[in-house]
Amino acid sequence: MAKTAPFHSINSSVHHNNTKCTEGNNIERENRRSGTGGKPLCSHCLRL
Repeated sequence: MAKTAPFHSINSSVHHNNTKCTEGNNIERENRRSGTGGKPLCSHCLRL
Protein backbone atom coordinates (compact mmCIF):
# COMPACT_ATOMS: atom_id res chain seq x y z
CA MET A 1 0.00 0.00 0.00
CA ALA A 2 1.48 3.33 -1.06
CA LYS A 3 -0.53 5.82 0.93
CA THR A 4 0.29 9.47 0.56
CA ALA A 5 -1.14 12.78 1.74
CA PRO A 6 -4.63 13.34 0.27
CA PHE A 7 -4.88 15.24 -2.99
CA HIS A 8 -7.60 16.03 -5.52
CA SER A 9 -8.22 17.57 -8.91
CA ILE A 10 -10.19 20.78 -9.30
CA ASN A 11 -11.99 18.97 -12.15
CA SER A 12 -12.98 15.85 -10.22
CA SER A 13 -15.57 14.91 -7.62
CA VAL A 14 -13.26 12.64 -5.58
CA HIS A 15 -9.93 12.79 -3.75
CA HIS A 16 -7.03 10.33 -3.77
CA ASN A 17 -4.57 9.05 -1.17
CA ASN A 18 -2.65 6.31 -2.95
CA THR A 19 0.29 6.71 -5.33
CA LYS A 20 -0.71 3.53 -7.19
CA CYS A 21 -4.10 4.95 -8.24
CA THR A 22 -4.04 5.39 -12.02
CA GLU A 23 -6.82 7.97 -11.94
CA GLY A 24 -4.95 10.03 -9.36
CA ASN A 25 -1.69 9.72 -11.28
CA ASN A 26 -3.36 11.13 -14.40
CA ILE A 27 -4.18 14.47 -12.77
CA GLU A 28 -2.31 17.25 -14.55
CA ARG A 29 -0.04 19.32 -12.33
CA GLU A 30 -1.98 22.56 -12.87
CA ASN A 31 -5.24 20.89 -11.74
CA ARG A 32 -3.83 19.08 -8.70
CA ARG A 33 -4.48 20.44 -5.19
CA SER A 34 -3.48 19.09 -1.81
CA GLY A 35 -6.09 17.94 0.69
CA THR A 36 -9.44 16.25 0.24
CA GLY A 37 -11.28 19.31 -1.03
CA GLY A 38 -14.28 18.03 0.94
CA LYS A 39 -14.66 15.25 -1.66
CA PRO A 40 -15.15 11.52 -0.98
CA LEU A 41 -12.31 9.05 -1.49
CA CYS A 42 -11.85 7.61 -4.98
CA SER A 43 -13.22 4.06 -5.25
CA HIS A 44 -9.93 2.83 -6.75
CA CYS A 45 -7.94 4.27 -3.82
CA LEU A 46 -10.41 2.63 -1.46
CA ARG A 47 -9.75 -0.79 -3.02
CA LEU A 48 -5.98 -0.27 -2.93
